[in-house]
Amino acid sequence: MAFVPSAFLRPGSGAETLSAKSNIAQTTHIARSSYSLSNSAHGGTRAVLQREDTISPRADIPKIASGLPGNRFYDISPNDIEAVRIRHCRVDTEELAKVVFRKIVAREESLAKMAKMVSTCSASKESGGDLGWWWQDEAIPADREQFGVNEQLLGAALRTRPNRLEQVKTEDGWHVFMVEEVRHVIRTKHERTPSRRKADKKDFKNTSAEALVPVAKTYAMQTLGCQMNRSDSERMAGELARIGYKEIDDPFKASVLVLNTCNIRDHAEKKVYSYIGRHAARKRKYPQDVTLAVAGCVAQQEGERMLRRIPELDLVFGPQYANRLGDLLKDVETNQCQVAATDPIHIQEDISKPKRESTVTAWVNVMYGCGENCTFCTVGNVVRSVEQSRTISSIRAEMEDIARSGIREVVLLGQNIDAYGRDMYPKKTFAELLRNVHDVDGIDRIRFTTSHPRYISRNLVTTCAELPNVMPYFHIPPQSGNDDVLKEMKRGYTVKAFKAVVNRIREATPDAAICGDMIVGFPGETEEQFQDSLKLMEDVKFDVMNTAAYSPRPNTPAAEYSNQISDAMKADRLARMNELVTRHALERSMRYVGRVEHVLVEQESSKTPGEVVGRTPTNRTVRFSGSRELRGKIVPVKIVEALPFTLLGEIAGSPY
Repeated sequence: MAFVPSAFLRPGSGAETLSAKSNIAQTTHIARSSYSLSNSAHGGTRAVLQREDTISPRADIPKIASGLPGNRFYDISPNDIEAVRIRHCRVDTEELAKVVFRKIVAREESLAKMAKMVSTCSASKESGGDLGWWWQDEAIPADREQFGVNEQLLGAALRTRPNRLEQVKTEDGWHVFMVEEVRHVIRTKHERTPSRRKADKKDFKNTSAEALVPVAKTYAMQTLGCQMNRSDSERMAGELARIGYKEIDDPFKASVLVLNTCNIRDHAEKKVYSYIGRHAARKRKYPQDVTLAVAGCVAQQEGERMLRRIPELDLVFGPQYANRLGDLLKDVETNQCQVAATDPIHIQEDISKPKRESTVTAWVNVMYGCGENCTFCTVGNVVRSVEQSRTISSIRAEMEDIARSGIREVVLLGQNIDAYGRDMYPKKTFAELLRNVHDVDGIDRIRFTTSHPRYISRNLVTTCAELPNVMPYFHIPPQSGNDDVLKEMKRGYTVKAFKAVVNRIREATPDAAICGDMIVGFPGETEEQFQDSLKLMEDVKFDVMNTAAYSPRPNTPAAEYSNQISDAMKADRLARMNELVTRHALERSMRYVGRVEHVLVEQESSKTPGEVVGRTPTNRTVRFSGSRELRGKIVPVKIVEALPFTLLGEIAGSPY
């Protein structure tokens, strides 16, 4: 096993070191273990590590099989792992190991702190038990004490689900350990297009993307959809930059074109086919001139169907592969065929640094996936269904790196962010995460999105109120104001429960902004039920309400309901709701007039020369006279006029 020292590979850094090794198909001897060759699920032969030590495989961690929707948590098999990053605390006795284990489970101490306090491992004690990355295909160094890992510990780690605390006895003592990160083997599906690709179809064995050298190393990227997609695009851009690509504005001149897609709204697939179609002619005329790739939620949903429908398309991959784009491009180049990557995979954050589009605000993914099964939504049912939480230490490390770059605001992202940590053992909470990252030096503002009403606890509300760097802004989508409709949507709460959450927030933070999402025209929605949604809006008076007419999405239960509502009726209800949205937004804006708000300036106004645009702590947009030098600074601004979704002001103090 090859060791990458933690000094060279901290969370959120050291991508070059990690990416240099990524082929588990080699057969390197490991003492007291053996390799055998067996047929893989994808044809061909691959090396499989069979441990013969005293640690038996964990029965509660089955091998990934189908990746079908509905999996709440992510299961993993040793055969799917290239490398693991281990943190441990080694002690001499079973009794002491149990004490360490209990303290961590009870959240009295962290594993890192216990390692610094009592670990007998000299290799990792100072780093809080961080042993760095260990690979499955190379031998452990003879001097185990220098590196802190032996065969039994590594064997156990390769069979342990990430972020799960375990303990194991080895010849060096007792280890309380956790696998904080894994590097997953990529499994792809190939479609051959003989008219364009001359090489035979090959079984892909994941290799480093470092050798990929296109004729002209340029790329263009188009991003559709939510903040999660924009964050994914930043990571894809970072990965492309890492392997030598330069971004250009003209997609028709790029050697790699990536379309990152969203499938929330109706006709999303048609938009994708239309966009790619514009570049297909170029591909037909000059087959090797451009690599066409579709990423994101439509790609995850359509998969191989999209490859068959568009022969010119080279690569289709789901959002879970954003950080592995380099490897996927290598697959396309090596095998000269169309490639689809949509199977579940452990999402590894620190392969490459994101190429951030803003110098003021940065997105940080804290968890992926959504374990809910709302009947109208493809996220939990199809495209981002498996929940994976990142470790607190890796999130904080990324935020510290962001702060060093001069960025002052971080937006923590998750499909269902309040469910953070429930896939871990011991379980963590989002409130616990906030308390561990709120004081990163240089980060003045922390926001988060998106919340689910069912998971906003009293503890979270109290935590947000107590931490000054956590902004008083909550995005809580009700989706409907009628209990029967909510039940059909499988949202898991009632209108009364939703109002209780809102009241709890406003009691703790009276000036908090509360925003939401609402769907009109859900199958079977009556006029009376629609009026209930309007009543909820009147009762709450949301600062901002994002509205949408229901559109049937592929592979969702609601799309099969027989009581669909006409487009004309949905349009009428949407128009009526939007009138109320605008009225409430203006009412909520009026409270700022005459106040001095501390505005983080984001950019110069694109509409009015000599103006800049920024946001209040409650996320309200503010425009005022200023120059580009104010970008990234917090400016006291007196609000002099209120519009529904924008405030107008004038500088009332010195920027800082």
